[in-house]
Amino acid sequence: MGLQQQNGEEFEVDIDRTELPDDISVGGKQLRPVDTNRRLMTLFWLEFELSRMTMGWVPCFPDWDIKGELMRMSYLHTLHMKAIKERIQELPGPGLNDRSRTPAVIQDGFEALSLATGLAEFAQGYALILTAVYSFYDKLRLDMDPILDAPSFHTLRIAEIDRSELLNWTKSYILHAKAEEQIDLDRLDRWEDYCKKMIAIMLMGAHSKEVAWIAPPNDAALGPVPTVAAPDKRFPLFDPAIHGEGNLLRHPSSPVNDSVKQMVFINASEMTSAESLAYLYYGVQGMPIEFYLDVARHTWDEARHSQMGVRRLRQWGYDTEQFLWAGTQSLTQDNLDSIFPEFYAGLTMIAEPCSFFKKRKSIDAFWKFGDVESAIQSEFDIADERLHVDFGQKWGAKLFEHINDFQTAQSVQEKVRARRLQNIGIPDEEIGHLLKHFPEMCGFTTKELVYDKY
Repeated sequence: MGLQQQNGEEFEVDIDRTELPDDISVGGKQLRPVDTNRRLMTLFWLEFELSRMTMGWVPCFPDWDIKGELMRMSYLHTLHMKAIKERIQELPGPGLNDRSRTPAVIQDGFEALSLATGLAEFAQGYALILTAVYSFYDKLRLDMDPILDAPSFHTLRIAEIDRSELLNWTKSYILHAKAEEQIDLDRLDRWEDYCKKMIAIMLMGAHSKEVAWIAPPNDAALGPVPTVAAPDKRFPLFDPAIHGEGNLLRHPSSPVNDSVKQMVFINASEMTSAESLAYLYYGVQGMPIEFYLDVARHTWDEARHSQMGVRRLRQWGYDTEQFLWAGTQSLTQDNLDSIFPEFYAGLTMIAEPCSFFKKRKSIDAFWKFGDVESAIQSEFDIADERLHVDFGQKWGAKLFEHINDFQTAQSVQEKVRARRLQNIGIPDEEIGHLLKHFPEMCGFTTKELVYDKY
């Protein structure tokens, strides 16, 4: 809690939930440092909710390319957040800490805007709120003194770099959908009208203790975070009932299963992890801001790994239809207590650190066979995943704690790894030994590749 002044009167506010009016300037026409702080705080939360909005809609799109684009767009919004956060910390006034949360009116407004009735409707709503946010940037830039508040001008330039790219994506998607006659124009008009009214209410709601929201159109929402992620037909899903049991890392269905090239297919398959992380990013509420910044980076990295893998497979002359792909683990409120922390801990404490052994051997093999492109992309892969293991050490235990199951980082690591060993039938008396000998444990939980054949 803290004391603020408005119209000469002191009043008490909850700094972590303050509604942050954007035009209070106690110094008159000229902004004081605390005024800039408050404006930047509003922009910080708007960028955060834009990031959640784009990430939450990743599983709704069946197009693999668009999934990757949305993950990158979400990550760009977090880069804007980082720059704004750094400037906020330099200025007097409300700061950001582990208890900081999106102001209620902004969070409620974005959640309503996210309940779009179709893919084009999502793109339209995102374009409208993004345009409004950039108008907010423009207004702040005009109100600031270019000499006194010069560091803030440099902060705003970071967001400005991505303006045209983000807005152009929405415009191009809607134009393409209209050209393909994939849009219900009446429904799109209803959603556009609703979004315009909701955005005006949300942005004006910062000046009122009571916000009068309006009812949405009577159309069922398609997203965000649907119960089942939309698959891309170009990536046929693996079904054990049809294709037989087995680990996809060495499944005979892969055309490159019997060579070191299988490592590239493993890279290509990482969109599955990325999409599950998108559910995690949108679904978990109330974690420290740094958690979301790290998970957004992790998600985008996994999408990049998939992109580099698919690109290399195509360079070799393969089509994605020739392979089988794992489905996304949809994370919902119903499986929140178990799947959210288990998935994240398993990814960062088992799958990624255990993969280093195979990836290093693959890098050596690719260099041996003269495949420079595959060797280098695997080197970047390891660099990224070292960072992800650090993220897991940082957030794995806190995620369990957040789901009301207090754990230490070490206990989470041991519990998740022990459960993985139990699931593959390792006797209890051997599990304790394997947990203390990580390379041996990875030998049980992963599949080796063929490194001497290209």
